[in-house]
Amino acid sequence: MDLSAIMLDTVCFSLFICYTHAFQVTTVQTCSDEVFQARCLFSQKILVTQCRYGHIEVSRCVDDIFASLGSLGCYVNVTELVGAKCNGKYRCDIPWNDPEIVATQSCKKGLPMYIDTSYVCIPDTYDVQDCGTISVNRQMHYLLSKDVWDHHCFYDLEQKVNVDFSAEPNLKIKMYVQDISDTQAVTNDGEIYVTYDDGERLSLHEESSEIESSHLTLTFTNKHVIKLIGFQATGCDDMAAPVYAWVSREGDMATVGCYHSEYEWKMSCIGSKWIGPRSNCTDKKQDIIKSISTPETTAPYAKNTHFLTTDILFALIIGLTVLLCAIVITIGYVCLKRSKYTYEAKSAPYEMATMMSDPSNTATWQKAKLQGNNDTLILPVNSLQGQTLQLR
Repeated sequence: MDLSAIMLDTVCFSLFICYTHAFQVTTVQTCSDEVFQARCLFSQKILVTQCRYGHIEVSRCVDDIFASLGSLGCYVNVTELVGAKCNGKYRCDIPWNDPEIVATQSCKKGLPMYIDTSYVCIPDTYDVQDCGTISVNRQMHYLLSKDVWDHHCFYDLEQKVNVDFSAEPNLKIKMYVQDISDTQAVTNDGEIYVTYDDGERLSLHEESSEIESSHLTLTFTNKHVIKLIGFQATGCDDMAAPVYAWVSREGDMATVGCYHSEYEWKMSCIGSKWIGPRSNCTDKKQDIIKSISTPETTAPYAKNTHFLTTDILFALIIGLTVLLCAIVITIGYVCLKRSKYTYEAKSAPYEMATMMSDPSNTATWQKAKLQGNNDTLILPVNSLQGQTLQLR
C-alpha cells in the first residue's frame, strides 16, 4: 500500500475531515473446524453488519467443483443471532458448529457449510432512550441509525425517522456520516439529511458537514442501511464583557467597546478561541480627569490613549532612584576627600601644617609628603627661589 495513502487516512481520521476509511468493514469466512474471531481496540466495540450461514458461493471454504452442481447460493441470514453474541464487545469467538447457528440450516445437506460474517469496530454510541432532543457539546459523540429506527417514537407520517439535535446558542453543530452496511445486502442507500433554521435542507454524504445552526433535525429514510453519525459542537462561547465595556456579537465576529468613550476593537472566533487585540476601558471619573489634564489640541488622540501605565511609572521610579544614588555617592566622596586632607595637615609639624593649610595646593602637599621624616623641607622653586628651610 502507498505510504502517502496511509498517512492521508490517519490525518483524515484525526481531524474528522474525511471519513471514508475511518471505520473499515471486516469480512471473515469461517470454514469447517474453524472459530470465528472478531477483535477491536479496547476503546471500540464490535458491530455485526451482516452474517450468513450456508454454502453461499465459491470461496476458500467451498471448492469451485461444487459450482458445477448448481447448488450454491443457499444461505440463512443469522445477523441478529451473531449480533446478539458479539455486538458491544471488543472481542468475540464463535465456533463453526455453534448449535444455534447450525439449527438454522435450511440448505441441501452434503455441501460444505460456512459462516460469512461482516463486522466493524466503532466507538461507544449514544444511547437513545427517552426519544427527546439530543444535546450536543464539544466532545465527539456517535449515533447508530439502527438504534434510532428501533425506537418507534421518532417516526413521522412518511415513515421516516427524525431526530432533533441542540447545542448552546452561538455554537455550530458539526456532523459526519459513514455507511457501515454490507454493500452486497443493500441495493438502495436511501437518503440522510438535516433540516435547520427556516427549513433549509442539507444532504449528508461520506464527508464532514458543519451546519451554521445550533438546532437541527436529522432525518433517515432507509432502515436497512446502517449509518454511523458523528456529531459535536464547534465555535466560541459568548465573550464576557470587560469592565466598563460592552460586547456585540454577529456570528464569529465580536465588537467590544467602552461605555464612556468611542474606543472599540474587534475579535474573531477561530476554532473555539477568540483571537484579536485585547484592551480595557477606564471608568467615567478617569475620563473626566484625563480630559482636564489633556490640552484640546490632543483631544482626538486622547480617545485612544490612557494614563501612564504601570510599566512607565516603574521605569521612572528606577531612573530617579539611580540618579539619587549617584548624587549621594558623589557628595560623600568629596566630603571624605576634604576630611582626609584636613586630618593629615593637622597631624604634620607646625611649619608643614602652615604650608599645607590650603588643601587645594596639591603640588606643595605632595612634595612635603615625599620628604618623609627628614627635617629639611625643600620648598617649591617659585615660592622662595629654591631656599632650604631647616625644621627644628
